[in-house]
Amino acid sequence: MKTGNDERERGTRRAAPLRIDASRGDWTDIERLWLAGELDDLEELFIDEIIVSDIGAGTDGREFSGSSYTVELR
Repeated sequence: MKTGNDERERGTRRAAPLRIDASRGDWTDIERLWLAGELDDLEELFIDEIIVSDIGAGTDGREFSGSSYTVELR
């Protein structure tokens, strides 16, 4: 996985998965839209409201250069 100039192996026997805690994020908009049946763009909201809160801004510039990945969402 690569973000900016930082490139790391993730999710193999030799490397830890990318872990996203998700407890620091704000689930309010996601929950509201889910309950209203209007959650059309979960990916965009998840990135903006959850991932950025957990691993920081600039996460939109990530690249996955390998052939398989393990991501843990806790």
